[in-house]
Amino acid sequence: MKIEIPLPPLDQQRKYILRQALDESIKQLEANLDAPVFPPQTEVKETGQNSLHLLRENEGWQAPSSDLVAAYFRHFQNCFPQYDTDEKLAELLGVSSNRRIRAFKSGEKKVPYGVWRKFLVLTGRVPQEVLPVLGYLG
Repeated sequence: MKIEIPLPPLDQQRKYILRQALDESIKQLEANLDAPVFPPQTEVKETGQNSLHLLRENEGWQAPSSDLVAAYFRHFQNCFPQYDTDEKLAELLGVSSNRRIRAFKSGEKKVPYGVWRKFLVLTGRVPQEVLPVLGYLG
């Protein structure tokens, strides 16, 4: 006796998986609106400074100053004790080591766009970017 299990075509299976992930993403985006609000950092005066560090890369983004990076990182770490070490912050941001976080804070290295953008999204300073799917390629 031969048992057959009919399966939808592979492209339909992929779209189903994408639909499930999309639904989860939508739920997360909606939940993001309910994140707690914290008082702003007060270590560095931001008024009068340029805001090029908030732009997208193709809009003229420039790496933030090390004093701003250090202030933002310390403020975040004070608000979220689960990330109170540079090692934990590095892991959250996908950075190779806590030494890299310290290098960003000290100005020894400029924080890369991708790392900074992720941090800005995580802290509600900029919206998440949603990319269009141009087509389903096999």
